[in-house]
Amino acid sequence: MMATAPVEETLAYEVEIRFCTSTADEAYALLPFLRESLGPEKPWSTQIWGRSVFAAGKLLRVGYVPPSGPQRVYLGYKGVDEGAFANIRQEWGEEITAGIGDSAILAQLEIPGQFASAQAVIDRLLAADHGPFMDFTGVDRLGYVPALAIHTKLMRCPKIIGDQVMVELELSATSKEEAMAAEQRLQQLADEYGITDRLIREEPPTLLYQVSFP
Repeated sequence: MMATAPVEETLAYEVEIRFCTSTADEAYALLPFLRESLGPEKPWSTQIWGRSVFAAGKLLRVGYVPPSGPQRVYLGYKGVDEGAFANIRQEWGEEITAGIGDSAILAQLEIPGQFASAQAVIDRLLAADHGPFMDFTGVDRLGYVPALAIHTKLMRCPKIIGDQVMVELELSATSKEEAMAAEQRLQQLADEYGITDRLIREEPPTLLYQVSFP
């Protein structure tokens, strides 16, 4: 989910839907499985990089967890949205805290090489004119519902949703065919729990762009 917190592992496809509520309790009432699925709060800070990447419908981000103090640094990349009901994107996530070699993400950007530190990666992205142009911070609670094989997230991010909370439901897939089947499952789940009319098509980086460049 690009949303917002850095990806910690590589998934072939991310398939997700989202909606906002005024309070967490309202979200729990809509989705009875949500409260128990969620873990502790995790603050995050993310920068969206590469205007040309974003303009092409893709997403490049650098994330820092936690936002201050000793940090782990992550690089995330998403391909174009191929979904209709849900957002379906190919997704890559790599930790670059101690550098990286043979990066699948940098390969997407046609940047080869071995990098000894996060700063070396940052410097190379800047040299390729893929610098940061948006940033936001927030707090996530992440979870998983084994019975539904679904990942859950409760996000607070005042910059894009004010005092509301955002709920994301995500399925992962290893092929386009699996991703399309996952989209159907999410549509059925949305219908079952009566949240279809609440769904927000725009992903957090798109919402960020709308408030950053009105």
